Amino acid sequence: MNILISGANGFIGSSLYCFLINEGHTISTIPRHPSPQNSGHLQYDCLIHLAGRAHILRETSEDAYHAFNEANVGYTLKVAELAKKLAIKRFVFISSIGVNGKHSGSLPFTEQDIPKPHNDYARSKWEAELALKGFFEGTETELTIIRPPLVYGPNPKANFKTLVSLCKYPIPLPFGAIHNKRSLVGIDNLCHFISLCCQHSEAADQTFLISDDQDVSLTELITTIRKALNQPAWLLPVPNTWLRSFFNFLGKDNLSDQLLANLQVDVSKAKQLLGWKPILRLDEGIKNAVISHVD
Repeated sequence: MNILISGANGFIGSSLYCFLINEGHTISTIPRHPSPQNSGHLQYDCLIHLAGRAHILRETSEDAYHAFNEANVGYTLKVAELAKKLAIKRFVFISSIGVNGKHSGSLPFTEQDIPKPHNDYARSKWEAELALKGFFEGTETELTIIRPPLVYGPNPKANFKTLVSLCKYPIPLPFGAIHNKRSLVGIDNLCHFISLCCQHSEAADQTFLISDDQDVSLTELITTIRKALNQPAWLLPVPNTWLRSFFNFLGKDNLSDQLLANLQVDVSKAKQLLGWKPILRLDEGIKNAVISHVD
């Protein structure tokens, strides 16, 4: 296939570029200011849109919503216009599980859930999804939307990088009694699924949730990371309620949810409709990410 990618220099994009090249596809990248004139002379089969403004833990913009909207909605529509002008058959948009909500509660998120985006980043992704559906309605371009949870891999970013750094210190951590369930997706599994969505006929005009299909608690995740570091788990069984009270006292309610709440996704649709299954186990993916981790 001839595939166009936006955001090819990012964390996901750089891995996806290599993955698709290794599969034998012809890959071109989209510049920051896309236009048909600078997109070469190939007839493209698929456009994968990754570029945008990522979620930032310490937001510094005075108008965060406007910044997210401009990057994740405005720029997305510019890329969609390019896809339409180039008569690209399929547009694959990488959204976020944040569109579904902050945490999943007692049941995993599904594609049928009513979206409940919980912050400016998630809202901008949801609005981008709606804008794309409206833009491509009545056209020959097929739209596929993917909402991944936390993505981990070599040279990890954001929350996962912080957690790995913390696990490297030979100190006990107070997370030995956390029995929540979190869905993650390794970069290899995500790249494999994106590639499948570019090619599979049943992926047309569908929305998918994706993960490693192997949910873990925070206790299990830290144990897995430290095992990959050849260290003992060294976890103290501090009760969940004590930890929540501590984080709330510090005004870190969001951090409390990220660490202690459930965030599960149901990947049944991906498995049943597309026949997808992970190509790498979570412990293998974690080991690859930890070994490559650079402080």
